[in-house]
Amino acid sequence: MKKYYLYILTILVLTSCSSLKNKTSNKNDKLDIVTFNKGVTIFEMVDELSIDWELQRLDTLKQDEKVKYDILKNEKEEILELALDQFGKVTQDFPYSELYHKSLYNLAHISSLLDYEEDEIKYLKIILNGNANDKENSGRIGIMSNPYANFKNEASKRLTEIYINKREYKTALEYKKLNEKYPLQHFCGNAFAADEIYNAKQYAKIYNGIGEKKKALNYLLPHIFNNGLANNSGLVDLTIESLKKNFDQSLIKKDFEKSISEIYSKIEKDEKDEWTNYFIKYFDIEIGVPSWTLSFESDSEKIKSELEKSIRESEFYKKLNK
Repeated sequence: MKKYYLYILTILVLTSCSSLKNKTSNKNDKLDIVTFNKGVTIFEMVDELSIDWELQRLDTLKQDEKVKYDILKNEKEEILELALDQFGKVTQDFPYSELYHKSLYNLAHISSLLDYEEDEIKYLKIILNGNANDKENSGRIGIMSNPYANFKNEASKRLTEIYINKREYKTALEYKKLNEKYPLQHFCGNAFAADEIYNAKQYAKIYNGIGEKKKALNYLLPHIFNNGLANNSGLVDLTIESLKKNFDQSLIKKDFEKSISEIYSKIEKDEKDEWTNYFIKYFDIEIGVPSWTLSFESDSEKIKSELEKSIRESEFYKKLNK
């Protein structure tokens, strides 16, 4: 660990506030910025030193590599503890800093990495109960990075996940309902599509846990077909698992085949345009069939044939019939 401490000592000496152009309520000395920057730089050491990569490549079934793994894991935890300390100083010493909520968010994230679940819950609840602004600049860089912090959106999602894992489903549902008050802030349609799938999975896990199997399907089934905007593989797996665990396997396959044979269309419109959407019903739940793969075809029977083919080529259909 000596080389890491030397590196950290250099950081603590050289870190300045030049790396973060941010206003602060503490205009005299900007110590909140300096302290925050130290925390960020120390935290980033885990990536810069490729610690996680090293941990992943070690074979813990081999005694010598298991020893190396344990030493490296301990070193990673010590680095995270040092970063945790810096962000803790910001929240304790500068409660009115504009970096207060970012520091809380980082404290929650690092606590999660260290398996300090109760601490993580504490920080997430402080974010939810405070005046954090989800539209605050996130500070992330990159052309597709989300410019918004989404403090309360992410805190309520994470608390939902924690209580799902603890099998405290009623508490998880409370936080999931609270999450609806703090919708995702983003600029990208793909991100919203991915968020919709993520939310559907969380609700389904909760209702499966409570024992309301049909209600879980209400959230899952509308998303079983890939819409070209976001990966739905995890949701497909959860749906297949729910169906095969809770219903007769021969019937769920037979009923789905019946649904495919009964594709129907609806004319939908807004103030400017009119278009046709296609649907099936499965478990009496309406499911949109993506038509973006259709060729330019006007014959209704040929359209139906193309849609049936696309359904049978879908990940959901293949896994259902495995």
